[in-house]
Amino acid sequence: MTMKARIFNSRNVALLVAAGLLAGTGTAIAEETPVASPSPTASVPAKPLTEYQKARAAFKSAHESYVANRLSSMTQYKSALEAYNVVRETYREARKPIATAFKAEIAAAKSVRDAALVLAITPEAKLAVQNAFKAAVAAATAKRDAAVTALGLEPVRPAKPNLGVKPTPPTKPTKAPKSNS
Repeated sequence: MTMKARIFNSRNVALLVAAGLLAGTGTAIAEETPVASPSPTASVPAKPLTEYQKARAAFKSAHESYVANRLSSMTQYKSALEAYNVVRETYREARKPIATAFKAEIAAAKSVRDAALVLAITPEAKLAVQNAFKAAVAAATAKRDAAVTALGLEPVRPAKPNLGVKPTPPTKPTKAPKSNS
């Protein structure tokens, strides 16, 4: 091995990095020792708040309450919406067999009508076939409507919450222009 390869091998580099880290933390620990200093707030009287500072504090308070209200309202809305989606899907699944039965009854009435129209020769017979088809459709519709009524009303989507008006920040006071005197 050459001299250069011995100096820059991975073990030596790791030892140098570790030594550097340890040496660096010693000064940081020394700097963190507290030094007793006189309290500057005790000797300086507090200045009264300006109108802008008061308005800014009121805005900050109003904005924090607006954000908290918005977060809680939207959390409630999201949970209500998830519950609505579950109920709506259950309702739709319950309506599927009703619709399938209705379509099957209408298809059966159509096939009976088509077969009877082929055999009917007189206008009176054709009219009787059409009236029988209309009666079968009316019976199937009444049966479907009764089943849907027994199922209950379709669930209603929850309304989005009214978040109120977002507070507006106060306008920053402008400095008077310098006069050229």
